[in-house]
Amino acid sequence: MKTTVILVRHGETNWNVLHRFQGISDVPLNEKGRLQAGFAKNGLADTKLAAIYSSPLQRAMETAEIIRGNREIPVYATDGLREMGVGEWEGLLVSEIDEKYPGWYDIWRTCPTKIRLQGGEPFTETQRRAWKAFQEIIGKHQGKTVLIVSHMMCISSILLTVAGIPLDEIWQHPIGNAALNIVEVDEAGNAVITDWSRDNHIPEAYRLKSPFGRVK
Repeated sequence: MKTTVILVRHGETNWNVLHRFQGISDVPLNEKGRLQAGFAKNGLADTKLAAIYSSPLQRAMETAEIIRGNREIPVYATDGLREMGVGEWEGLLVSEIDEKYPGWYDIWRTCPTKIRLQGGEPFTETQRRAWKAFQEIIGKHQGKTVLIVSHMMCISSILLTVAGIPLDEIWQHPIGNAALNIVEVDEAGNAVITDWSRDNHIPEAYRLKSPFGRVK
């Protein structure tokens, strides 16, 4: 009896476009982000879902609601799927981080587990709580297909755990907005990733180009 978990990153926001750090700031989708969520809805049109679990932040919840469409299933706001808080970096552009914290962004990009942001959440803690939420969701829906709508950090940390890849390699495996990531779990709890950031349901013009940048 196989359990299938589909993990979708929320659609684009204006802060994504600017490379402004969002963290737990409750930023809404922009129009492109809503279209991306619609493409994900179309990509999953023939998939029977038992339930949808979402980060409580509005960019994820709106993506989840768009994908749900006319399905008569619940969307559960789940704190374990909330994005990683980045404390003092919340709301800052990459260029502002370079100016205020010289060299830190390069460490963030290469060895992120070494970064400790005041008021923020360590990468390892994000991974721990996201994995716990993932496991709890599987336990509730064995043999079914469920959807998780969350964020880059949470989804990536779950996939890295399944794949046995070190957390410091998180940025080597970027996930596009509204891309599909699929994990299949057997009765013994063995998990296999069958899709990682698959975006062939999204027109080329709406796909992720680069998740990083220095906006001057």
